Amino acid sequence: MKSKVVAATGRSRIGRQLQRIVLQCAAFAVTGCLLASPSRSAGAPHFQRAGHASVPDPPSTPPLAIVLVTLDGVRWHEIFEGVDARLAASHGLPPSEVVGAAELTPELHRIVATHGAALGAPGHGAAISASGPNFVSLPGYAELLSGRRATRCQDNQCSGGGARTLLDDFSAGAARSAQVALFSSWPEIARVASVRGVVAEPIPRSPTFRSDALTADLAIAHLKAHPPRFMFLGLGEPDEFGHRNDYAGYLNAVRRADARIAEVAQELTRLAARGTRTALFVTADHGRADNFVEHGSTYPESARVWLIAAGSAVRASGFVAAQRQRRLADLAPTVRQIAGLPRDLDPEAGMPLSELLDPDNR
Repeated sequence: MKSKVVAATGRSRIGRQLQRIVLQCAAFAVTGCLLASPSRSAGAPHFQRAGHASVPDPPSTPPLAIVLVTLDGVRWHEIFEGVDARLAASHGLPPSEVVGAAELTPELHRIVATHGAALGAPGHGAAISASGPNFVSLPGYAELLSGRRATRCQDNQCSGGGARTLLDDFSAGAARSAQVALFSSWPEIARVASVRGVVAEPIPRSPTFRSDALTADLAIAHLKAHPPRFMFLGLGEPDEFGHRNDYAGYLNAVRRADARIAEVAQELTRLAARGTRTALFVTADHGRADNFVEHGSTYPESARVWLIAAGSAVRASGFVAAQRQRRLADLAPTVRQIAGLPRDLDPEAGMPLSELLDPDNR
């Protein structure tokens, strides 16, 4: 499997390792127990900052389950327009492979059509983008998880996002460690998962890239066995194939991810039927350059991403027209508002995506 991007341009990060890694038994799972608990220990940072403290759900409120899924480096083009005929031809794919978006990612489009919403589709209002200025993975994940422009993380070697994240928030209010979890095929996400930077996992993590199939298996099993208040699932193979300039491999990775998202959505639907307030958000950490292979600061078009949302706490409104430019930093404030967590008043913080929320949640 092709390597992940480097700091400046988004080029290769790891080597072809999928066959070897699938055989590994090590699991990369970051759960709430690895983040600082609400009580302070000697030398540990105190997360209960003025104006930005996390609190558990009041006993009278229904249980909550929020899942954030990222498809690393997946372009908005495939999500909303389907297979790119130009790229398909240049990569030798037959005309029969050029299908529309609803056929390429049927589960995502079924979610939007039946009980969800899509933001950032062409012809439907303003776009949603990574803030940058370097449109590579760690800054994108830092922005997503913190809800702030990642000014302290500008490349894939940064040591941390420098801001409190959703995992910090939910961990501080969790009654059990299993209520907060992070699963990722690319282990470097751990660097920005918490305000503390690099974290230690309760079980050994994969030292390099792990197959999306195994990552999804672990996450879905956890979701079913220990319904979390917040779970992050990062699938990375589309970006790996993109950097190899393997359009067929990229498309197949997107199809596989779509099928696993259906499993997550199905489980959240089951929880909602039992009275749990649910929310599912699916997006990307960055887009791609017009040449498909690369992304980063020299390719401003790779800033544009997309967002699909669903769940009992999300307004089912189909293709939504944003009235103004949206960014990845707006997602964490949306999650915090759904969960009843205090708003981040930092100037770099995003704003809740009111387009996706019912009036009672705004």
